[in-house]
Amino acid sequence: MIFFAQLCVAQSVLDIRLPQNLHNRKISQVLDSITSKHHSRFYYKPEWIETLTFGDTLSNKTLREALESVFLGTDLSFVEMYPHSVVIVKDPTLFIARQQAIGHAKRDEREIQKRTFGVMGSPRKRIVNIRGTITDSKTNEPLSGASIRLSDSTISVTTSADGRYSISVRPGNYVVNISYVNYDEFTIDLSAYDDGVMNVGIDEMPRVLEEVVVQDRAEREITFSRIGQSQISMSDIKRTPSMLGEVDLVKRVQTLPGVTTVGEAAAGFNVRGGGVDQNLVLYDGLPVFNSSHAFGFLSSFNSQAVRDVSFYRAGIPAEFGGRVSSALDIRSKEGSYEKWGGNAGIGIITANAMVNGPIQKDKTSMLVALRSTYSNWLVHSIRTNYADLKRSNVSFYDATVKLNHLISNNTKLSFTGYMSKDGFRLFGDSTYQWFNRLGAARIDHRFSSNFSMDVTAGISAYSYKVINDDPANAFELSYNLNTSSFKAGFNYQNARHRVTFGTHVQYYTFNPGWVKPVGESVMPEMKMAQQRSFENALYAHDVFTMSERVTIEGGLRVPIFSSLYGQQVTYTGLEPRFGFRYVTGENSSIKAGYNRMYQFLHLITNTAAVTPVDVWQPANNDFKPQVANHASVGYFRNFNNKKYEASAEVFYKAIDNILDFRDGAKLILNDRLADDLLQGTARAYGIETMFNIVNGRRLTGNLNYTYSRSFRTVAGPTEELSVNHGKEYPSNFDQPHVVNLSWKYSFTRRYHLTGTFTYHTGRPVSVPLSAYFYEGRQIANFSDRNQYRIPDYHRLDLAFVIEGNHKRKKLGDGTWVISVYNVYARKNAYSVFYKTSETGLLKPYRLAIIGTALPSVTYNFTF
Repeated sequence: MIFFAQLCVAQSVLDIRLPQNLHNRKISQVLDSITSKHHSRFYYKPEWIETLTFGDTLSNKTLREALESVFLGTDLSFVEMYPHSVVIVKDPTLFIARQQAIGHAKRDEREIQKRTFGVMGSPRKRIVNIRGTITDSKTNEPLSGASIRLSDSTISVTTSADGRYSISVRPGNYVVNISYVNYDEFTIDLSAYDDGVMNVGIDEMPRVLEEVVVQDRAEREITFSRIGQSQISMSDIKRTPSMLGEVDLVKRVQTLPGVTTVGEAAAGFNVRGGGVDQNLVLYDGLPVFNSSHAFGFLSSFNSQAVRDVSFYRAGIPAEFGGRVSSALDIRSKEGSYEKWGGNAGIGIITANAMVNGPIQKDKTSMLVALRSTYSNWLVHSIRTNYADLKRSNVSFYDATVKLNHLISNNTKLSFTGYMSKDGFRLFGDSTYQWFNRLGAARIDHRFSSNFSMDVTAGISAYSYKVINDDPANAFELSYNLNTSSFKAGFNYQNARHRVTFGTHVQYYTFNPGWVKPVGESVMPEMKMAQQRSFENALYAHDVFTMSERVTIEGGLRVPIFSSLYGQQVTYTGLEPRFGFRYVTGENSSIKAGYNRMYQFLHLITNTAAVTPVDVWQPANNDFKPQVANHASVGYFRNFNNKKYEASAEVFYKAIDNILDFRDGAKLILNDRLADDLLQGTARAYGIETMFNIVNGRRLTGNLNYTYSRSFRTVAGPTEELSVNHGKEYPSNFDQPHVVNLSWKYSFTRRYHLTGTFTYHTGRPVSVPLSAYFYEGRQIANFSDRNQYRIPDYHRLDLAFVIEGNHKRKKLGDGTWVISVYNVYARKNAYSVFYKTSETGLLKPYRLAIIGTALPSVTYNFTF
């Protein structure tokens, strides 16, 4: 039924002022009154407005102002046909979109909650602010990087480090989807007519995905995520093919766009043309200087103890500093506050176990994780002419302890302890041992729903020993680096701003090495002078949501570094950070980022990969700090209802004061390193592309291709103080073409085939071009620095995953992973070395670390 009234008037009916003392009268009653007094027509369906009222705040307002206010945030609007005719219309698109979103949630059997803030029909604000915290429903642990997306708008935000978020919207009805890696998606039917606090606890999935999920923090929201940030879920990579069945965090980082490694089983990683020392690795806020076991075969981080990992290769927030290429922020798990549980795993070379639970329920929790190896049987079975491996050994272990105590609803105290030890010895050769130790205490306090603080203090230590037991020359060489850290960070968040600011202080003690004889050895004792340095920084960073489409990030870090030994020197600088995101539509966006960073520590090495006997050198009068300027811009898009996503990103990086070694340099126990090291400049550029199948029915996967170049120039005043005659040359990690492919194919909900394929250009090397004899010794003439390349690298890995049943209520859950590493037994070259042949000529040989297929079986059990 269409209701109308008509009288002829000269004045527009919308300019009529409402009477005083409306007392929440229904709109239909007011329109009836206007119709009876004025010549006008109103067209509408009564059921559309039967619950809407005019409040006293609208008294003496024009009818136009009153209708705009009441209809704000609804799917109703009005159109003036003539000065005396008004049609109330209803837009069905928003209603249909909400109903479709709720329908999808019901079909996926997702939990749907109804939340209401304010009263429909009486909105008091044109913009309402909804804020809250996203947590794990069982442990109450805040989830950093959870995605909050309004399904019928372009609004999408991610939670901060303490799980908080804030959204500004027009009053109205919305469907809110909350998602986080390896957690059930959560849906809220939201009616927002006033400001409100919406805290949500979400459940971890009863089963985890099997493919490698390496993606931006806004899960499956590539359009809305920040540039250069990725998250790695440890739960996801446990089911992927891996070397000897070992889950390896660092190896997964190496498969990201823009990230490479110099060879098989190499420790560390290279990001956008940078060196391995240019990556900041943090474990619960403290630096880790060597992140590998067994010379790089495995990562030193036990996946059972890691909660999540944030990796920044561009757009690095101002709170991170001290390295010029990337930041890898690793956060350990917290124990459950409700009940005891754990998991364990056993493979062909290692075993691990983790238990966690409440010491005092809902108040204090504990987690303990241990991992060790029994790999000697594998070493002893290897056939080689190099050494007697049956009398050699490899050993390592790592342990993590995490304690958490809830002092109050707004304050939490945490303690993390971590240690690892490695040992490696070839029969007839030296014994190598290296150690990591750290202890960190952190207190989190929330002053209000918008303002919080976190303070971390701790000590980390890295050391190594080289022991030679030859009686005539027996010695013990030692080195250690200790770091004392203090960081105070503050976080403020409202509807448009997410501000972080604070200070970071680090005190370094370097013992560059000392060697002492053992027994009756003739080896002389030598000890290098201790070095001490102090690094302080102030920082501030703001993520400003300018509109639903535009987000701008700006930050500044001010580092101050002082060398406290010898001739003291102080360096300082400004590190601006900038990020930009423009959402061009619901399915696409353009992003850009820039950061300037200082690095005050140099890794002293003449190898392409990290080794346990490398040393770290602080900036001083001889070595200036590295300074990098890095810019990137990219286009990101979803396709086919977010089933597929793709991106392309270009970057350019310039670095001053990089270190490179002179030919014949001595780097260990050298008290005049400045004589053997030279400083120069570096530049890198490239393009990174990615294509993901996110929501395939049976097949999901990821393909990325990177083209990049990395060059160095060391041009001194003389030939002796230059490298490559002062001309630009490729860096050790210049690999123009890199391809990474990963996939999962599900036969059923329990049986899956996963795989990875990787390809990259062989790294540059210097080779002997000729040789001559001098006093009976053969002397080689080498090419210019890094003018040749070793053969290209490629490898295929496969795994078959058998899961237990997917019942939510069960005592435990077991998973078998049967994998083959290097399926077609490719003998990838790690390096090329030369030996003199019978004819007296130099003959090249390829050194392959793993030249065969490596099968493995791993069983993981959760209880």
